[in-house]
Amino acid sequence: MSQVKTKEKVLEVQNLRLSFYTRRGVYKALRGATLNLYTGEVLGIAGESGSGKSTLGLAIMGLLPRNARVEEGSVVLDGIDMIKPLKDYGSSVSKFSVKKNEKIIKRLNKTLQDVRGKKISMVFQEPLTALNPVLPVGYQIAEAIYFHDPERLIRRALSREKVTHEELRELLNILKSQGEDRFLEEIERKGLQGLDEQIFSIWRRRDIHEARKEKMILNLANVRLSRTDMMGISLYQRNMGRFPIASRFAKNALIREGYRLAVELLTFLGIPHPEKVVKLYPHELSGGMRQRIVIAIALANNPKVVIMDEPTSALDVTIQAQILDLIKDLKSDFSTSFIFISHDLSVLAEVSDRIGIMYAGQIVEIGSAKEIFQEPLHPYTKMLMEAIPTMDKTVLKTVPGSVPDMRNPPPGCAFSPRCPFAMEECRVNEPRMVEVNGEHSVACFLVRKGDKK
Repeated sequence: MSQVKTKEKVLEVQNLRLSFYTRRGVYKALRGATLNLYTGEVLGIAGESGSGKSTLGLAIMGLLPRNARVEEGSVVLDGIDMIKPLKDYGSSVSKFSVKKNEKIIKRLNKTLQDVRGKKISMVFQEPLTALNPVLPVGYQIAEAIYFHDPERLIRRALSREKVTHEELRELLNILKSQGEDRFLEEIERKGLQGLDEQIFSIWRRRDIHEARKEKMILNLANVRLSRTDMMGISLYQRNMGRFPIASRFAKNALIREGYRLAVELLTFLGIPHPEKVVKLYPHELSGGMRQRIVIAIALANNPKVVIMDEPTSALDVTIQAQILDLIKDLKSDFSTSFIFISHDLSVLAEVSDRIGIMYAGQIVEIGSAKEIFQEPLHPYTKMLMEAIPTMDKTVLKTVPGSVPDMRNPPPGCAFSPRCPFAMEECRVNEPRMVEVNGEHSVACFLVRKGDKK
């Protein structure tokens, strides 16, 4: 049995069919998309523009416009079907009502408030439009944590107030000599929960010497809360949020702690001088730094799944390489699972464990990154591989034709009008996904079960 199959399934998308109702017709954006995501893996999704990649990511998040009709399928995360109300309506009516669908979407958004950002989050394609232009980036990171987990901020602040210099030195010695598991046990025994992530954020840094790390950890005992912050935390713990002034006091105190956590996150993400950066506004940052800010917001609450929609497409190659290295570090340091959407297969080769090839709203091939690159089976995948520019190519090949008009997709296999190997069967019947081995599956009549070309 393959390694991926033994992992826990964290996200399951089954036969997702979604259409957009417009004045120009009904666009069949997703036509039975199916995929599984496992704990701690990076699943790459590739395909041409218009193949439905971004729509798939937004559908998984439940972030759909009022004219989106979910006709069939499910998106299950932690036992929750993210789109069930929309599917129940879209599959039960013959005449679709945009106004009624809008009301369902509004109710769904309220239901998913505690899920988005906490269990699943998304890094959008253009970070400048994803960030609020009138708020400092540190506030935006802190607010994301405050909304979902204010108790975490309280634990962090009170643990520093409680810990002594001697206890920190003892904890540091345990961390150095006995490892992280024993260290966490001691943190729990001493009732210092919240201090562990602050120590880890320093201890796991790769840019400073160990002696400097030890000094920074020991200095946590000297970081005391102001009387104002202690009053704000006390008001929050006494559940005084119903009084506007008390609520404002409490929020300000927790947001200030959120700024400290934002600095730790930005330090981990490789941003220089994070103490200054958290006070800046989005327009004052470069494209690469804005992308890191959006990634920090997505990771702030340690979600199980992060969807990245072409996070490197608008960046130059140097910054692109830095972002890809960052994603590799995130993959190794967190148990988070990633869906990485890109039209660039060479980018996916750098970070992905598995890759799904998408065309005309369907996953037409999925397998390990090694199999997709070394033994592609679907003609579309092969042609995408041939279109990747390399140093030894004198002529760059392209995929002839264009993505079909999804208002009226071709019958049978959607790729048949562009496929040089198309048979009569391809133009009449739609191929089903065939499992070639434990990890590699393809939807093509040229491949039968058990085949390997």
